[in-house]
Amino acid sequence: MSWKRSDQWILWAVMALALAIALGARVATAPERQSEAFVARVSEPLDLNRATSEELMALPGIGPVLAQRIIEYREAHGGFQTVEELLNVRGIGPKRLQQIRERVRVGSLEKRDVSR
Repeated sequence: MSWKRSDQWILWAVMALALAIALGARVATAPERQSEAFVARVSEPLDLNRATSEELMALPGIGPVLAQRIIEYREAHGGFQTVEELLNVRGIGPKRLQQIRERVRVGSLEKRDVSR
């Protein structure tokens, strides 16, 4: 059976549309639990004594290098006692601290449970 060129284009368009609908439905039905966890992470201040590199990089102005410096400072000094101690990390000055102050906190100095 031979298809006309116009029929082939219509068939491809229908297949592409079906694929787009299927992928869209999959995204729309993603587990609600993940979005709830994300909202909780975003709304709660980040604990400087337990934050991972990835969590730190979610803060404004903090990239991989600064995240690593924060972790190194935390490990070298046995954790943060105050948020203002971030000023002791090279690359964080008063301006950057002001940007992230409301999004971080100092919590327990206990070791992070990495099994979660």
